Amino acid sequence: MSPHIAVVGSINADLFVRMPRLPGRGETVAGGEPEWFPGGKGANQAVAAARLGARVSMHGAVGNDAPGEMVLQNLAAAHVDLTHVRKVEIPTSVALVLVEETGENQIVIARGANDMVHVDDQAFEHIDAVIIQHEIPEAALLQVAAACSSLLCLNGAPVREIPDELRNRVDVLIVNEHEFESYGRPTRGVVVVTAGAGEAVAYQDGVAIARATPPRVNAVDTVGAGDTFVGAFVVALTSGLDVQSSLTRAVFAASLSTLSHGAQSGMPTAQEVDEFLGVQ
Repeated sequence: MSPHIAVVGSINADLFVRMPRLPGRGETVAGGEPEWFPGGKGANQAVAAARLGARVSMHGAVGNDAPGEMVLQNLAAAHVDLTHVRKVEIPTSVALVLVEETGENQIVIARGANDMVHVDDQAFEHIDAVIIQHEIPEAALLQVAAACSSLLCLNGAPVREIPDELRNRVDVLIVNEHEFESYGRPTRGVVVVTAGAGEAVAYQDGVAIARATPPRVNAVDTVGAGDTFVGAFVVALTSGLDVQSSLTRAVFAASLSTLSHGAQSGMPTAQEVDEFLGVQ
């Protein structure tokens, strides 16, 4: 049976601008035409998990506006349950994403409805795992930590202090190498450290227990690759795979996601990941 995963997190409308190169401080660089895409780390991870075969419920908030409708339609198209997504009277959160020709990016978040996320304490019954991130208020994360009795995965991005009540409850922490250093090498539970095109490593009690190197691909857009990794790792782990197999599957899924533009539009299906693993 497919795992049932709840994602509590951000829902954004992403405004993309393609750039010949990213601007430096105080610099203006002309880019291409603006494009709107659904995004937000929470919504991205929900879509990734759903495409990889999980039953997914999204918990978050959007404004009563056109960007909010766009992102909800995309979540619904991915078969994500929207029962716990609230419509509020402030605008949907927006991310301005600048992407250069190499695929590297810079992102600025305009806070909005994501600040209104709160949790129904009864919503996590019969759930196999809950995924949270740092793009929603700390109060919501602490609510989840108190209410969740299943596997709890924190994607510690962007970097901010993790309260002890949350740190002591998290079963899986997923961070990139820069975030890992900022958190002072946390050791409780399983800590997964990603490095873009480099090796991903899983630690337990400070000891490396699994490693996986992503396949080489010609990346078009790296936005959403980290969120694909998170969704893929949790789906694999709650489907009964061990940490090593889950890590390998996650790096392959993340690599596949870089072959298309947009955070959610390029996220692979379970069958695509299976096929990709089979040809390597």
